[in-house]
Amino acid sequence: MSRAVHDYETLEREYIESDVSIRELAIKHGIKSWATVNVQKHKRGWDAKRAEYRERLSAREVDTLVQARLHTVADIHNELLYAVRAAVRRYIADLTKDNDPQTVSARDLMGLIDKFLLLTGQPTARTESKTLDVHDFGGLLRGAPEPLLAELAELARQNGAGAKSVGRGPLIVLEGTRVS
Repeated sequence: MSRAVHDYETLEREYIESDVSIRELAIKHGIKSWATVNVQKHKRGWDAKRAEYRERLSAREVDTLVQARLHTVADIHNELLYAVRAAVRRYIADLTKDNDPQTVSARDLMGLIDKFLLLTGQPTARTESKTLDVHDFGGLLRGAPEPLLAELAELARQNGAGAKSVGRGPLIVLEGTRVS
C-alpha cells in the first residue's frame, strides 16, 4: 500500500493565513486522516507561524489606520492655516480701508496670534512664578546667627528678585566663616 503525498506547503500557508481548523483543512483537501495533517502542523510549528502572521497583519492594519489619521489631521491643519491666513489678510484689508478704517484692540490681535500659535503647535500661554526657596547655599548659612538670617530675609522681601545688592562684593561672608 503506497502512502499519499500531500502538498504540506500549501496546507501550511492556508492554515497560517486563515481561521481554518486542521480537520476542515484535511476535509477540504481530500485527506482522509486529519491526524496526518496535525502531525505536520506540530512538526513544522504552524501555530506559532499563524500567531506571528496575525501579529504582523494586526500591526499593518494599525499602521494603516494611524497613517490615514495622520493624513486627515494634516489636511485639516493645512485647511485651518489657510483659513487663518485668509482671515488675517481680510482683517488687514479692513484695517487699511480709507473710508471706513477699523480699530484694532490688543484683544483682537492677541486672539489671532493665539489661534496661529495653536495651529502651528506652539505654546499659547506662558506662566511665570516667583518663589523664594530656602537654600543653605552649600552650607554657607548653616549655623548663621538668627538675627542675620532674619535681616537677609527682610532684605530679600524688600528687594524682590535682586533689584539691588544686599552686601559688598560678589559674595557675602558671614561672621565666623573663613574665606580660603
